[in-house]
Amino acid sequence: MKPPGDQLLRLIGTMLATKYIPILESDHGKSELGLTALVLGVIAEEFERAAHTRIVENIEMRKIFKQAIPVVSDDGLKNRLAEASEKIEVDFHTSALDQLNSDLHKVLIELHEHVENLEGAAAKDLEEAIWLELEKHVKRREFMTWAVAAAMLTSATQSDTETAGE
Repeated sequence: MKPPGDQLLRLIGTMLATKYIPILESDHGKSELGLTALVLGVIAEEFERAAHTRIVENIEMRKIFKQAIPVVSDDGLKNRLAEASEKIEVDFHTSALDQLNSDLHKVLIELHEHVENLEGAAAKDLEEAIWLELEKHVKRREFMTWAVAAAMLTSATQSDTETAGE
């Protein structure tokens, strides 16, 4: 049986946080080991979701490109949109997915700049679709590990404050 990489990273991070940090005497050492455990959690999250996130984003951008072709007034951009809407994932290594994602984002930025200068409902709908996808992009790339760590830090800080007040 081969354990998945994300689970191994989480296990190592959890061991650092629960087994080794408590036995350290130095606050500096505890902080460094805690940060290492946190980074391992972030890496585990990205390891698990990397391909899925990029593929979903690429699909969504290709949909926007197809929707944009009849709206765009620049023939060169129309050609780039048509070409980009046909680019599909053939290599599923994260580096290749990142490259395709980056290439599609460049076209999306160019499209966004173009539609901002167009009049009409179709252009405004397209601009809204682009903004919505950009918002979703940010959400997809958030790390739950950071939110959990922030909550733990807030809780620890409140406990320290309450203890100091006694």
